[in-house]
Amino acid sequence: MKLSPFKKSRKGGFTLIELMVVIAILATLGAIGYAPIMDHMNDGDRQMASSNLKTLSTIMQQFKTDNGSYPSDVTAEKLMEAQPDYNFGELKGDYANNYFRQIYYTRSNNTEKNFYAKVNCAGKATKDADDKLANGRALERGENGLAYVMKKDSNDESVKAAVTASNAPLAMTSVYPADKPYAGDKVVYDNVSFRGHVFVLKGDGSVTDMKDDDLVEDETDDEKSTMRNDIFPETKRGRATANQYYVLSPEL
Repeated sequence: MKLSPFKKSRKGGFTLIELMVVIAILATLGAIGYAPIMDHMNDGDRQMASSNLKTLSTIMQQFKTDNGSYPSDVTAEKLMEAQPDYNFGELKGDYANNYFRQIYYTRSNNTEKNFYAKVNCAGKATKDADDKLANGRALERGENGLAYVMKKDSNDESVKAAVTASNAPLAMTSVYPADKPYAGDKVVYDNVSFRGHVFVLKGDGSVTDMKDDDLVEDETDDEKSTMRNDIFPETKRGRATANQYYVLSPEL
């Protein structure tokens, strides 16, 4: 029996509409699952950054015991005068790398790995530390992913002084790379590398994830954010002090 031309048997395969529906469903599922998957993939990076900040706390406290304060312009001058034959690189300047190099003058710990935090933004990224320190090669560009926080000298704001308050930030992750230090109330954060997490080491040795304080994304640049709540201490009368601090990004 011949089939009517209007009742032809359907062969295997999908119609165009069916394919479009399937693609739409897959795209929706992908969008829903992308953020949790990426967040989970970043867990190891965040754990390493937080762990290295805790290690840095121990290193910095020992430096403070040996030198009377955390690394600053003053300690840089003293170290260069006391040990002029040493050359680990510039010990002061506009990057966190400069001041972190000072620890190699007074500690037996000679690894660069403690300063690693995986940063990949602004077309720049950290690289694996090679632990080559001599001949000005300590913490070269890209071998440090942590920012350093300093205070403006009360008499000369061109001089970068060491943090003194135990509840003030000492170092942190997620500071967007910059050629000049940020004023504490103008810090721009990297919203990409740690997916909105900002780990802060304070002078009391505590490390806090500021994720709950909400980063405010820059409407003109998806990589940049600002902090909704101030991470710097206030005076007893509630006066903000963030503008009294410098935040030096890593040199990438």
